[in-house]
Amino acid sequence: MVFRNLIILPEAEQDVALACIWYEEQELGLGEEFLRCVDACIQFIRRNPEMYQVVHESY
Repeated sequence: MVFRNLIILPEAEQDVALACIWYEEQELGLGEEFLRCVDACIQFIRRNPEMYQVVHESY
């Protein structure tokens, strides 16, 4: 299995944090569930970096 480093920009981290707060305000625990889903997606991308096409330079 190939693992790659994945760079998350500060702006993206801020978007996720704000979304987490919004979800948590909608329903207690929903923000945490959102973060678990985001983490699962990030881990999937790290394990399968060649699954998606390059759309700009090496991204």
